[in-house]
Amino acid sequence: MSMKVLMTGAGGRMATVLRPALCARYGGLTLLSRGEIHDLDPSEQLHVADLGDLDATVEAAHGVDAILHLGGIADEAPFDAILHSNIIGTYNVFEASRRQRVKRVIFASSNHVTGFYPCYEEISVADPPRPDTYYGTSKAFGEALGRLYYDKWGIETVSLRIGSFRVAPEDERQLSTWLSYRDGIALVTRALEARDVGYLAIYGVSANTRSWWRLGPEAGRLGWAPTDNAEHFAAQLGVAPADTTGTDDDRRQGGIYVDTDYLGGYW
Repeated sequence: MSMKVLMTGAGGRMATVLRPALCARYGGLTLLSRGEIHDLDPSEQLHVADLGDLDATVEAAHGVDAILHLGGIADEAPFDAILHSNIIGTYNVFEASRRQRVKRVIFASSNHVTGFYPCYEEISVADPPRPDTYYGTSKAFGEALGRLYYDKWGIETVSLRIGSFRVAPEDERQLSTWLSYRDGIALVTRALEARDVGYLAIYGVSANTRSWWRLGPEAGRLGWAPTDNAEHFAAQLGVAPADTTGTDDDRRQGGIYVDTDYLGGYW
């Protein structure tokens, strides 16, 4: 398929998984990273710049059809750092899209937008945000900014509330939040290619038995149906089968992010 895609945060963990598949599908990518990337495909074009630099972000967005915005701090951090990378940086991405007439932005939001909901409560994107950190709050800001830029300037936006993007779930919490590589690549591809998405938000989560999040009609609008299930890994993690667990778990969906002394460092 012919599509010119700019990927921000191109040196990050999620981008490293996505790049080969998207590069092969679209015949190359434009990358924006604050540091050098040493395993570039010959079809990839790299811009080394900080997302806080609006002019550099506008330059990188020249001539692209869509922006996959993965850049920013992917954990809790001091507010000044979140402000620079996740709030100003995200504004710069949307503003670059407006100035360069980019048709669509795919925004890597986070499940931490709703991290303070209890684990016994199944929620959807229709439920109000309850962020668990400055990081989660910055993602709620990015979702609101995407809504503004669609309503005001017509830039289609898909906000992906990414769960735990891993090759396999690593702990009990991730039996609920896991997004497999296969399902994640398919989700990003559909977010880029689905027609007439307008503005929508969707949880990026596999078809997990223990999932706390309803996908709802948004998945149908994208034409995306996850297939993997974290439950297959429960025994390996020493966790009892889902049908023997109670429904009164009052822990919070954000895990340790909700702790008052959590300052970052968990991935």
